Amino acid sequence: MDRRKRRTGDAVRNPHSQAIDRQDGFSQSNSATAAENENTPFEFETLVSEMVTPESRSDDTHPPETSLRERLSLAPEQSTKVDVGETSAMSFLHFLRKTIKAYVGSVPFTDAERHHIIIDTDFCSTTEDDNNIEPKRIHSYIEYYYEATSGILDLFTAQEVETLLEAHTSSRQPTSIAAVRREDVAAIGVALSIGAQIRGSDRDSQVANEYFRRARQAAFNDMLMGQNIGTVRLFLLMAFYMLGACNRNAASMFLGVAARAAIILELHSIEGYDSTLSKEDYESRRRIWHSMRNLDILSSFVLSRPRSLPLVQSMSDTNELNSHSAFYAIDNGCTLLINIVDTLSNGGLLDVPTAEGLLSQLRKWSSSLPASLRQFRSVSQGPPFLEPAARQRLVGSIHVSCLYYFAVILVTRPYLIAYLVSRLRGKAPDHLISDPDEASDIAIKNNKVSKLAQVCVSSSLYMIDMCRRAKSAGLVFRNFCLLKAWIFGAGLILGFSMFAGEPRRDIESLFNSTLHLLDDIGRTSPQAQLYHQILTSFNDAVTKFRNRVAGEVYRTVQDYMDQILMIDPTFDGGSTAHARDREDSYTVWNDDWLAGAIRSAETGEIALDPVLNGTQGAQMFHDPGDWGDIDGMELEEDLLMDIDPFDQFFFTVE
Repeated sequence: MDRRKRRTGDAVRNPHSQAIDRQDGFSQSNSATAAENENTPFEFETLVSEMVTPESRSDDTHPPETSLRERLSLAPEQSTKVDVGETSAMSFLHFLRKTIKAYVGSVPFTDAERHHIIIDTDFCSTTEDDNNIEPKRIHSYIEYYYEATSGILDLFTAQEVETLLEAHTSSRQPTSIAAVRREDVAAIGVALSIGAQIRGSDRDSQVANEYFRRARQAAFNDMLMGQNIGTVRLFLLMAFYMLGACNRNAASMFLGVAARAAIILELHSIEGYDSTLSKEDYESRRRIWHSMRNLDILSSFVLSRPRSLPLVQSMSDTNELNSHSAFYAIDNGCTLLINIVDTLSNGGLLDVPTAEGLLSQLRKWSSSLPASLRQFRSVSQGPPFLEPAARQRLVGSIHVSCLYYFAVILVTRPYLIAYLVSRLRGKAPDHLISDPDEASDIAIKNNKVSKLAQVCVSSSLYMIDMCRRAKSAGLVFRNFCLLKAWIFGAGLILGFSMFAGEPRRDIESLFNSTLHLLDDIGRTSPQAQLYHQILTSFNDAVTKFRNRVAGEVYRTVQDYMDQILMIDPTFDGGSTAHARDREDSYTVWNDDWLAGAIRSAETGEIALDPVLNGTQGAQMFHDPGDWGDIDGMELEEDLLMDIDPFDQFFFTVE
């Protein structure tokens, strides 16, 4: 029975798909939702249903049989299993786990639904006196701080740093720092904590914890009874540090305090910048406000929580910033990102013209970026090595590029899901094609939905390739709190494309590069270790699915033909050449054989191709029902997934 014929009638319509009023940090207007565009190619709820139900949620609070903490070998006192909340439960990762479980059953990747791990920093570590930390190390911490926050935060001038460092080293003598606010000394302490966190050695971690402990104590000394510009800067830095420390709850709390203080001080309004301010104070307030806005917007996708800044009209003064800086570019990029989320929230979720319009805006912004942000050249003798200033410039450019690629993914990910799920089901969604009898991959390959799906994949590929090249240029990937989440999100896109059999050779290669990058970051970040573990288990699920499909192909072919001659070429010395290393050789058909099944574009017939990319063509079977076990797993009635509400998971990295 054609699954499409079961779509008619109200009985199959999930009640959760009805429009609901929701309050989250991504809705920028209280106006009514726009009417649905009649040109929308298809409604996703006709493609997927019953993905998240009350029954499926009932046992989500129970930990999986094998905890991620055990897989990461984290000490029990270091980690806490937390339910990350409804918004994140609707995330892309949750969607993938539900989808893939229908095809491969229970595997490590699908068994850890909605359970993440945070690493609570131990603030009771051994105290190290500032006098024992040499000045060279102190300045290296500042360099690493600038590297980690490049393009995102701009909170100190060079003169402020020198003054505050001097005050910080003598902070135990209050009379010597009478002219410096307590919040400002604490702020430079958190900046040093971030630098030590990025540097990442055991000793550096102890120093970071101690610096942060002292700054936190200063921040709450008067229980927030007084607010000034230093309050915003201090709590903003503490939020950034907590993102790197994998404590998302604390990061969200600190960010909320910083946001509320910024509004109280009217940093968002022209009234907060009167003529009585000195030029230094004016510049400081402006830079701190834009830093607050950048981190609030970007971290909301990582935290999977509403933004901390309320819906207020922000003062538009970015023309006063350095137009060639990464900070200026990210500020403008965040404005576009908010516009995208607003558009998606107001009914344009799957409207192709709307998506094309958003991509056009993003391309216009990217085209306006200066050459210094679009190209990086490193001149070094011997092995790749980058000076601190070059590292900071490169990381800032990477942050700008990742923001762009993530925004493109945000717009196009719904189309990737629609396209790949249709391939997994063996049919195209009803509205993607003009003739329902032509529901095949060939029939929709030139459709705009498939083109936008390819844009999503390419955006992920560009992001990972850029990071891979940065690593080759000498950049050491450390605990960059936003970058690791962006890399993970791109890895999920590539993993899903591999699972659905996207026939592009570069996908698998760059997926492996994603694992290498997260492994590098994981040396100083337990969260990156978790990301690496998730993607590794995803790769295992892909392999299991390919083996299952290959087994079906092999058994089917075996019923009709035999393999007559098998040749094992040998070289001098008796060594055997591996057939897989020869492009003109076919592998031996055994249980490990990953046969590719591809369809001729001219005839529509299936041809076996055991050479080209394993089973990457196996999704193109003319009728999945011909393959018995594959179609009979859980796909007849249950693989009609639904997300409630569907659009929420497009607002998260994960």
